[in-house]
Amino acid sequence: MEPIIYSIIIADDHAVVRLGLQLMLDETPDLRIVGEAVSGDDLLYQLSLRPYHMVVLDMMMPGRDTADVLKEIRATYPHLPVVIFSMNADEAFAMRMLSIGASAYINKETPTADLVGALRQVATTGRYLTPRQSQLLIEAALNRDVVAHKPHEELSDREFQVFTLLAMGARKTEIALKLNISKNTVSNHRNNILKKMGFVQNTELTRYALQHGFIR
Repeated sequence: MEPIIYSIIIADDHAVVRLGLQLMLDETPDLRIVGEAVSGDDLLYQLSLRPYHMVVLDMMMPGRDTADVLKEIRATYPHLPVVIFSMNADEAFAMRMLSIGASAYINKETPTADLVGALRQVATTGRYLTPRQSQLLIEAALNRDVVAHKPHEELSDREFQVFTLLAMGARKTEIALKLNISKNTVSNHRNNILKKMGFVQNTELTRYALQHGFIR
């Protein structure tokens, strides 16, 4: 009986990341990159053309918000594992994506052997969590009904992205280019963020983000 080869589609706007993961998995007997996408909408289109065993999805791509793409995949392909592949190791990002249906949240700087092991576990079991992520999910479940909501929890997924970038000191033009949205849209998001969180200026966002570990 021939071993199963798990087919993977990677969605990342950086060609070097797509190629790097493909070359890495070419060395494994059971994991293969057989599809590529450069945006969330491109990914959804590719998924409509053929089946895959797994999706590897970049956390931040231009255009459509990654969280929205993940939610649509969950609704349309409920049994398709989606791995969020991110440069941001922040626990808040991981918990946010895992809570809306990600099968795993893996940092792009994860050592090769650990990354392959994580992808293989997702392929075979549908889920991969680090010990720390497991602990945080359990704590969140236990505390959900007794802990007051924090201001950042009122933000939409896109607002949370903009909030983090603002807290890191990014300018409106930079954020607009990064997320492929207009500067006016960035301004509207900023105003909504400040209102929801009870702040009046970006320095307060930076202080809050540092206090809660969203940036370092």
